Amino acid sequence: MRQLRIVALIVWLSLVTLPSFSYAAADNALCMASVSGIINPAVADYLQRSVIQAERQACQGLVIKLNTPGGLTSSTWQIGETLLNAKLPVIVYVTPQGANAGSAGVFITYAAHIAAMSPNTNIGAAHPVDGSGSDIDGDLRDKITNDAVARITTWAKSNGRDPEWAEQAVRQSVSIGSSEALERGVINLIAQDDADLLRQLNGRQVNLANGTQVTLQTQASAFQAIEMTWLERLLHFLGDPTIATMLISLGSLGIYFEAANPGLGVGGFLGVISICLGLYGLSVLPLNTVGVVLLILAFVLFAVDIFATAHGALTVGGLASFVIGALLLVDPAEAPGIIVSRALITGLSVGLAVIIGLSLWIIRRSKLVGRGAGGERLIGTIAKVRSAVAPEGMVFVDGALWQARSDDALTVGDQAEIVGLEGLTLIVRRVAHSGR
Repeated sequence: MRQLRIVALIVWLSLVTLPSFSYAAADNALCMASVSGIINPAVADYLQRSVIQAERQACQGLVIKLNTPGGLTSSTWQIGETLLNAKLPVIVYVTPQGANAGSAGVFITYAAHIAAMSPNTNIGAAHPVDGSGSDIDGDLRDKITNDAVARITTWAKSNGRDPEWAEQAVRQSVSIGSSEALERGVINLIAQDDADLLRQLNGRQVNLANGTQVTLQTQASAFQAIEMTWLERLLHFLGDPTIATMLISLGSLGIYFEAANPGLGVGGFLGVISICLGLYGLSVLPLNTVGVVLLILAFVLFAVDIFATAHGALTVGGLASFVIGALLLVDPAEAPGIIVSRALITGLSVGLAVIIGLSLWIIRRSKLVGRGAGGERLIGTIAKVRSAVAPEGMVFVDGALWQARSDDALTVGDQAEIVGLEGLTLIVRRVAHSGR
């Protein structure tokens, strides 16, 4: 029965995760994919799958509705290669009104056989910048910029669009609206809506990479959507550095609370899940080693401050490390312009400072209250060792963690009897036949 359940689970996951390629599109239909947000590996895989599925379903072409601020260089190149070598016409449509084809979006638009925009949209700003949004200096800047220019001008000439403006978009970070883009030959048409797009596509000829010339017949066409699978949606969501950083921060906070106030373990459990999801999100991003190290250091300092005698000092250092690490987290050479949201960094920093500070204050206050009410009241009670006491460590008693000292070597899980109090430090000794 167990094996049957496993097989059933695998079949179910296959059905909900993998798209079907077995059915054909309706006559004259255009397949349609939609991309909104950062360009990352999940989007690259989705668009690659969309092209393959559109080809297998014998669609006339594939329309990609695009709205993006930019994304990863590696994913952008993968998408560009896919579109340039497609065996059917690919149309990139920057929509809805107010949408943007920024940075990576410029390259994707130029890689398409036909480029369209809605009114009141814009395209441009493809110049590489660092994680703080500033210009990259030195040889690295020249290397990245020259490579990007070579690619986009080649794609522009291949698809009969303006290579000069494409170079300006990369070198000078220029950005233009849809009307100017049409005038300069950056795009082929401006469409008010889907129906207008179909009308203007009708009769257009497209030369494919394999030498085939295709004439679109879209006057009576309809769109056939190719949706992201739930897994692609999840990976796309997690591939945003802002989301990944938020998950790791909240997860670390959950573990912090669990360590400071041991209880049911819910905080620790949810914290581990959040951190795992956040780490996956970061794993698909090109990371700056310095930023990663500083983030790890920040959370280590937060955790150590729970057990420190001078509460608060390490938290201040952790907050500084967190802010700098988050700003430097993404490698600008591989993901130009993609940064962790400044608003999120500010919000998390303030939130972490308030929550951790309040938690430390409560812990310290509980100890002071215990002392003020006669810390001697704890004498004779049994505490549980939370970190090895050899000769000093931490014990848990009366709902709080306490600094403890003992002449006995106590390990985690041992029971210890409280025999005295010196300041805020409990004096303990091993309980005979202690349980773990």
